[in-house]
Amino acid sequence: VDEGSFTISRDGQTIGREEFSIRRTPGGETNTTYVASATVSYTDRRLSPALRADAGGSPLAYQVEVKVGAEVQERLTGQVGRGRFSAVTKTPRGESTKEYIVSDGALILDDDVFHQYFFVAQSRRAGAVPVVVPRRNAQLTMRIEDRGADEVTVAGQRIPARHVVLHDASGGDRDIWVDAQSRVLRVS
Repeated sequence: VDEGSFTISRDGQTIGREEFSIRRTPGGETNTTYVASATVSYTDRRLSPALRADAGGSPLAYQVEVKVGAEVQERLTGQVGRGRFSAVTKTPRGESTKEYIVSDGALILDDDVFHQYFFVAQSRRAGAVPVVVPRRNAQLTMRIEDRGADEVTVAGQRIPARHVVLHDASGGDRDIWVDAQSRVLRVS
């Protein structure tokens, strides 16, 4: 479905890189699943997220490993079933579990990971959407607003895009530009 890399910048300075792939497994309309994985490298740490989602982008399973140097700082593994997201987090300090009640259509968006916004755009929803942020142990209600046709510059080229805004009640809005296939072009 999509594969590539993002340069991650803050205030115009490059601070990291994300290399990702999103694959669709065959299975017809009702049994299609997506498998999204990445390596996200920052100067001080590396994240390795892997998400399995249904045809609508809702999570089935999620895992992420965070390393600083060669040392694993955090490993989270979660499963979704019967309206619950159950996660186990292992760190050098020990192990903890967390369980969330999740509404139908929930999305997983991990901090510092950008290819997952594909599932926001791919769902083609508008209005309120439940979002689980696993490493923060948080479940939020965010609002999706489709701002329609726009353009974005990628590698010096103007590309037609659809502009979607994900509103967070705390004010941390995310502007997302995607192409006609919902492939993420830019996140701000």
